[in-house]
Amino acid sequence: MKLDPLKAYDARVVMLSGEEESLRRRSLADLLAIATQDGDFDLQTFEADENAPIEWFASAGTAPFLSQKRTVIVRHLLRREPSTTRSGGEGEPKASATEIAARLKDLPPTSLLILVADEEGGDESKQRRLQAVRKAWEKLVKEAGGLVAEFSTNSKQLGEAIKAEAVRLGKKISDASAESLADMTGANLSRAAEELEKLAIYVGDESQIREADIRAVVVPSREWNVYKLVDAIVDGAVPEALRQLRILVGSQTRAEEAALSRILPTLSRQLRLMWQARLCVEARCSPDDPPESVRALLPGKPNIASELPYRQGRLMQQARRVDLPALRRCFESVSDADAKLKGLVDSFSPIETLEEMVLEMVQEIGAKAAVR
Repeated sequence: MKLDPLKAYDARVVMLSGEEESLRRRSLADLLAIATQDGDFDLQTFEADENAPIEWFASAGTAPFLSQKRTVIVRHLLRREPSTTRSGGEGEPKASATEIAARLKDLPPTSLLILVADEEGGDESKQRRLQAVRKAWEKLVKEAGGLVAEFSTNSKQLGEAIKAEAVRLGKKISDASAESLADMTGANLSRAAEELEKLAIYVGDESQIREADIRAVVVPSREWNVYKLVDAIVDGAVPEALRQLRILVGSQTRAEEAALSRILPTLSRQLRLMWQARLCVEARCSPDDPPESVRALLPGKPNIASELPYRQGRLMQQARRVDLPALRRCFESVSDADAKLKGLVDSFSPIETLEEMVLEMVQEIGAKAAVR
């Protein structure tokens, strides 16, 4: 969503949430520009994991000195769960979720408490926990009558959003180039916006950002290399598939960590999407509008209907060259690799385990795709 800073300034509590970091950061700057127009005498910033909620509320409830409102910013909100068990560190006062909700409601009209759910790193398990923490805070803020601004990008509108960002920087970018940039940045507008700033400097006085510029400047996301890995597997291109795998692994000494935290989860997700595309191929339907018999089989997440249009197109092209039994055996290869890396099954080194998995998938998918 796009935050109206004037409306947000009128609220007592504002939570800036969502996965788009650059949009969240920009909205915070817009809101602070209004809050500090008379100076920053009535502005204080806390870190959620370093200061207890009772300190936030005490500061926010203080009468402003030279401003209309007392503005308090809490950064890295997701590092603190709004619950009794984790809301206070050793030696600091604790507050339950119920107490926090009550304190939020009791803030005076002269308060502006801004809770910022900054992006946090971590593996898939940690991200699931952070998501639960984010939802809990959003619920509390809404119950207190506060404003929750969730910054996310509609995948169907990402290309237009990238073009708009380019225009903001005084540049133009074609639809195809915008798609390439979205692909290489993991369909994340924040990352794409950051890369556009580098591209604008790179092209200099040129008004157009071209495909060659993107290839030369943009650092691709790990997801992009997984897409390239799957492309190579479907094409039966063993050297390219192994090359993309080594790019994903990085250092062989950290192959196990890279595999469990990034490669296997992303590869599994891509296979699930290809399986959904294959169901659509067999039903002769569009992934955007499948019949109820197909829709009932599709998971809520990942769901092929939520993918970018060009990704849907690529998945459908790949799905026409494979069949469901081959995809099932690829899932088994990923599962076997996961078990070996976790020590549940005897295996060689992590990199050899991953290479064996890729070669098995090439044999299952690539060989069949080549004769179709």
